[in-house]
Amino acid sequence: MPERNLTGNVVAITGGARGIGATTAVMLADQGARVAIGDLDQALSENVADGIGRGARGYELDVTDRESFDRFLDRVETDLGPLDTLINNAGIAPTSPLVTDQPPAVIDRTIDVNLNGVINGTIAAVERLAPRGSGQIVNVASLAGVNGVKGLSAYSASKFGAVGFTESIRIEFEGSGLIFTCVMPGPVSTEMMDGTADSPMIKLIPPEQVAGAIVEAMKSGRERVSVPKSVGALARLITLLPPRTAIRLNRLLGMDRVYTEVDRSARASYVERTTGDIES
Repeated sequence: MPERNLTGNVVAITGGARGIGATTAVMLADQGARVAIGDLDQALSENVADGIGRGARGYELDVTDRESFDRFLDRVETDLGPLDTLINNAGIAPTSPLVTDQPPAVIDRTIDVNLNGVINGTIAAVERLAPRGSGQIVNVASLAGVNGVKGLSAYSASKFGAVGFTESIRIEFEGSGLIFTCVMPGPVSTEMMDGTADSPMIKLIPPEQVAGAIVEAMKSGRERVSVPKSVGALARLITLLPPRTAIRLNRLLGMDRVYTEVDRSARASYVERTTGDIES
């Protein structure tokens, strides 16, 4: 497949006002794309878009609400032109040493944002792109959607779902001209990792590395992306181990405490922003 030129492409990014989303928006604008940032925080999405310039636009978006998603894409297409690519990036990562100690409403929100948000966005985008016979949907999942992670049971479940959904819909729309890409990064140095414990085996990935992988997948049409590749290969290797062996390996490497021995004061701002109204 020849490398795709992104100049003039209309790209919508969910959760685009922070972290990976905002970094990706800047990179895409540098490539000449026309970027639309969707985020619950409309003022922040507009400020980020203004900072990017080059025709970027910011909008309010609740990914858990299908009508909100439709309104978002309608406005994007009215303001910027027909959609070429949707990047489903919005996500939250509440932690809890035991899932039985996590408030049910927090579990529900995690699934709603991380999985239902991806489903809502993909369906809304497919309805626009399929009749045109071209376009790409990039679903940002996680390597926690390949291996279970202690302290992130609900998050991991949502990301396993996002991976499986992307794999399934790719089969359903084979021959449609659409490209479905699943991006699976390891832990990224964003607010999502605030207050988590250190492990000698975990080196946080800069958001620029993930954004670069997304942009490259848009150019190449690549359908499965692990960031970094080496960690993706390790994650898939672990799936071949007997479960008890994988558990012992995680404990030996200290990976079982990253999301369980959390500094609550350092994580307080993130918790308040993502689930504060239901955790308090």
